[in-house]
Amino acid sequence: MQESKQQVTAYLVREARAITDRAAEEIRSVETWEKLRARRLEETRHMLGLLPWPPRTPLRVQAAGVLDKGEYTVEKIAFQSLPDFYVTANLYVPKQREGRLPAIVYVCGHSHSPYGAKAEYQRHGISLARNGYVAIILDPIQIAELYAMHHGLTGQEMPDWYSRGYTPAGVEVWNAMRAIDYLETRPEVDAARIGMTGRSGGAAMSWFTAAVDPRVKAAVPVMGISTYAANVRENTQRLHCDCMFLINTFGHDMIHQGALIAPRPLLMAHGRKDALFPVAGYKEFEEKVGALYRAYGRADDFRNIEVDTAHQDSDYLREQAIRWFDRYLKNTPERKLAMDYTNAPGESLAVFGGKPPAAARNFRVHEILTAGRPSPRYASLGKWEARRKELLALLRANVFGALPEKPDEWTLRQSGKEELEIVPAGGVPLRALLRRPAKPDKPLPALLYVASDGEDAQTIFQLLRGPRTGGHVQLALYPRGAGEVPWEKSFWRATLRNAMHVGQTVDSMRLADVLLGLEVLRKQPGVDPDRILVLGQGVAGVLGLYAAILEPRLHQVMLIDPPSSHVEGPIFLNVLRYTDLPEAAALLAPRRLSFYARMPAAYLHTRHVYALYGKPDDLFLSMHIDGVLEGRYDHGFASGR
Repeated sequence: MQESKQQVTAYLVREARAITDRAAEEIRSVETWEKLRARRLEETRHMLGLLPWPPRTPLRVQAAGVLDKGEYTVEKIAFQSLPDFYVTANLYVPKQREGRLPAIVYVCGHSHSPYGAKAEYQRHGISLARNGYVAIILDPIQIAELYAMHHGLTGQEMPDWYSRGYTPAGVEVWNAMRAIDYLETRPEVDAARIGMTGRSGGAAMSWFTAAVDPRVKAAVPVMGISTYAANVRENTQRLHCDCMFLINTFGHDMIHQGALIAPRPLLMAHGRKDALFPVAGYKEFEEKVGALYRAYGRADDFRNIEVDTAHQDSDYLREQAIRWFDRYLKNTPERKLAMDYTNAPGESLAVFGGKPPAAARNFRVHEILTAGRPSPRYASLGKWEARRKELLALLRANVFGALPEKPDEWTLRQSGKEELEIVPAGGVPLRALLRRPAKPDKPLPALLYVASDGEDAQTIFQLLRGPRTGGHVQLALYPRGAGEVPWEKSFWRATLRNAMHVGQTVDSMRLADVLLGLEVLRKQPGVDPDRILVLGQGVAGVLGLYAAILEPRLHQVMLIDPPSSHVEGPIFLNVLRYTDLPEAAALLAPRRLSFYARMPAAYLHTRHVYALYGKPDDLFLSMHIDGVLEGRYDHGFASGR
């Protein structure tokens, strides 16, 4: 198992390096990049959960009072970026102004306060207002006056976020975009001169928002970029919350975010001692994106400031951000800035005063933003067939896009009487157990058993040994990380998050292993390739189901105690945007699907689709694996031999 951990880590490092290299190639010239820009922009929105855009429902702005601070005022406001989803914010407005002013959206990092992160970042609003900018400081959803989560995978046991295609970054970007909508309504604001800045998590939101919203005319993300090649190699996911990343379905690199902002003015800043954003990563980013700016003829509009600190804010960087906005939003020469500030008491900046709206849905936003439609019943076979075609295309493009088109070349190593090692050319070696009759006189049916954690050879072959055993081939496959001694949970979680960076999950990698196992079994001497059953318990069985969905040559599937929803697993990126397990199981129809001993009630939907084909009995309960293999789908045969 230790070898397995090293092998899968090395595999993900290679995949991340390949993604970064592809991104660098895509932006090597303006010509090559402009051909791809529109597609990459649409993909970025998809990976944020913002394709299509959510409806721009009324903001329903609530004002909770104004603080008069002499040179400026601070308005305490809330607005609904989605119905009943509340964003709390402070708006800093200079008192002295001639005409409309440029405005800055400031997005906060992870500094904690019971009054929202805005109370911890007010120095930025103060200095912006004192220097002639309207500034809105937004609470991030986890450090706000109403609770929502940033850490669903880092510690809150919600890996289904990946299946939902949900990232808190999507909500934060939408909140920032709705804040711009609000700024556009303010008489003090010149809507053509809007900038955005923030540090750490706020830097990430600055990157993402500026990438997808051209209304951001200048951006200053501070300490918030790298490459996936550097991140996965250094395992920086252990230091980050989930808001820092989009769901990387389409294999983007962070380089794409910079390229989508280009050639608009972009200033970034990084600390040489910052473990969250490796020096090698942001330097490579600077090199590749800087070259693109030069190709646009806008070399001076891109800059990276390096400071000799760790992951921390500073007065120097706060001043440099304002000077960047002065240059591009005010078109003013360098001037002496008013940088002194006195923070107001945190409680004076709160909007709701500890009494937020009872109807707020902030805590459930992960169930709302990317929610897919429920699976309907279909009025006719034609309607189902149309849905089936659509769904298969969506799954292949937006869920399993990172799966290889065909399994790798492989070799077998015999490591015991029944023990094999399957060694793919470019992947992770897999353990397998093989049993077959000594001298078959004809091609035999075969089964592929997908093993789960904790299953050993004895328990597997006890399950597979039925009253009629002997006339078929059995291959039990351990997908990567599964075994009598499985990966510990902390490694599994780290691997899941790193796999997401390269467009995969642990379960999608295991699905690739199952497809490889099928090829291996199909090529075994004495196997009839048209009579293969795949089965497994729990999530492992569903991996077999999806292998059959993607491989139409597979004859039949058996599920043993399967989950009823992808909320329980397996975890595939975005799958719940499009379907859930009962409808996915129907994609197997009209091939045979059996449930060992019991069928969860949710799969009655699957039975409905089999009935449309006129084959309701091809979805059935079974108590005899070997009988199903031999083509007996009833229970009316003698069990003795």
